[in-house]
Amino acid sequence: MESTESFSVPLHKVDGRAIHYHIGDDYGDIGEDQEGHSFTFDGTSLEELLERLQEETGLSDVIICSRSPINGKLMPLRLQLPPNNAAMHIVLVHESSKVAKSFP
Repeated sequence: MESTESFSVPLHKVDGRAIHYHIGDDYGDIGEDQEGHSFTFDGTSLEELLERLQEETGLSDVIICSRSPINGKLMPLRLQLPPNNAAMHIVLVHESSKVAKSFP
């Protein structure tokens, strides 16, 4: 009798989502020579992600943003994380930055 137990457990389980981030300047731009940072995030809320990013960067006055796939402009993430634990590419900007003051 053959066992099918080995097929009941995924071969490769991924916990969390990959977060790739940069810290933007006053206009939200990223220098070509600026190295990005990454970590695996296993939280479920934007608030948890903000706390983790504040720990990672040592910055407390930041806004989490992503680039619009339509026009490339930075937009703040305000409601929730994207579904399915998809990897995220984000830019952190200071709350006092010019780009942050332009957010709706």
